[in-house]
Amino acid sequence: MWSKMATLLNSGLMYRLIKRMAITVTENSNENSQTTVETTDVVEKVENKSALGLTKRNAEYLFKLKKTLEEKKVTDQKIEEALQSLTEELVQKQHQGITATKLYGPVNEKADEIIKGPKKEPVATPFWKIALDNGLMMFMMFCIMYAILQQFSPKSSQINGGFLTLIVTSVIAGIAMAYFYRVAGDRRTNKKKIPFWKTMLLTLVLVIVWVSAYTIVVNVPGVINQSLEPIVYVILAALVFGLRYFLKKKYDIKSTPF
Repeated sequence: MWSKMATLLNSGLMYRLIKRMAITVTENSNENSQTTVETTDVVEKVENKSALGLTKRNAEYLFKLKKTLEEKKVTDQKIEEALQSLTEELVQKQHQGITATKLYGPVNEKADEIIKGPKKEPVATPFWKIALDNGLMMFMMFCIMYAILQQFSPKSSQINGGFLTLIVTSVIAGIAMAYFYRVAGDRRTNKKKIPFWKTMLLTLVLVIVWVSAYTIVVNVPGVINQSLEPIVYVILAALVFGLRYFLKKKYDIKSTPF
């Protein structure tokens, strides 16, 4: 008797356990099915220009975006994911009076962004690269200037100094210009709002520093500060031009104005 009762009890527990497992599996299946329906439903509503809780203008934007993505051979899965994400964002933003065009830009640009991914923020060129590039540029300009002055006014070499003056003034000018461009660049991008009068004051200070350094170095006597022949200055300018071109390609220096 007790054995039969235990058997019946175990059978009942087993039955309830199996039933519970079946219900759980069915619920999970329904949830997955519901998710698929919701995603597909978004695509179908966009295709039919249905509201989706959006304004008519925003729904029309998604419809055009879908057509554009299809023309560009984007996969259906990627289109579904993009439309789902944009729909959810637009539903929240449109209550603030924001339209899809204002939020995402023209349809073609948004389609390209979806295909290529978001644009990467440009990386600022390190200060030393800008200083090096500007220093080489100033070296070339001074070489050309010295060559012209030497050619037409040989006595000017006593005023302009020599090779040491050329090197020192080029280095100082390169660093000063790099600093000025960095400050001016920050001012344009609103990273650091510097008043215009401060920018002009900075320019004046940099010019004074450069003139002071030139005045000191130009009076240094000796072989290291000896003036060169015009043809030598021209050759130096050509060599530095090639070096600067090589370094710009190698280090991808693009932020200088020349």
